[in-house]
Order: sequence, then C-alpha cells, then structure tokens
Amino acid sequence: MYYSYFSTGSVKIDSEHANIDCMIDLCRNQKDEWMPTARVLISALANHLDSEERICREDGLNMTPDHLEEHLQLKARLAHIEKQIDRADLEKDEFLSTFRDMLFYHISNFDKHLKNG
Repeated sequence: MYYSYFSTGSVKIDSEHANIDCMIDLCRNQKDEWMPTARVLISALANHLDSEERICREDGLNMTPDHLEEHLQLKARLAHIEKQIDRADLEKDEFLSTFRDMLFYHISNFDKHLKNG
C-alpha cells in the first residue's frame, strides 16, 4: 500500500509511484500466472524513471547527477530481474518484495529530495 509519507511533493510523480504500488498489489493477488504482470511492472518502473526525469525538467525540479545515476543503476537492475523471470529463476513473493523495496528505497533516498531548482 502506498503511504503518504512517501510523497515527493509532486502530484505527477506521486501518482505514478502510487500506480506502480497498486500494480504490485494486483500482481500479488493473482492466483495464476504472475510473470506477465511482473514484466508489465518492470516496464512501468523503467518508463516511470524516464517520465520522472521529464517531469523534473518541465517542473524545474533538481534532478541531481547522483539521482540520474541511480536511475541508470535501477534500469540495469530491472534488466537483470527480467532475465531472472525469463529463466523462471525468481519466486513471486521474492520478486514482489524486492520490487517494492526498490521502489520505496528510491523514493525515500532520492525522490523525496526533489526540490524546485
């Protein structure tokens, strides 16, 4: 569940975070094949990172070089996770827990520090 203490102050960015978090819950509640939804989640987070950069440029938020580097690292990690899914080398609960942790870590340690530039 998405909590308000993960708010960045940007409604655009926060709504994307909330949507991804909701998708995590949808995947968790799937009884059957979960891997297609996991792939959608991976794509959603990767797309969000690009969107977040665009929003920051448009809204004058300070996307630091460290934050941009974190986006590159996250994309690499997502690619690795997708390969694990392709090999069926990842359990559903492990994936969802790791995925949510990645999202919340990124919000807490990077996105919450976005300020008007």
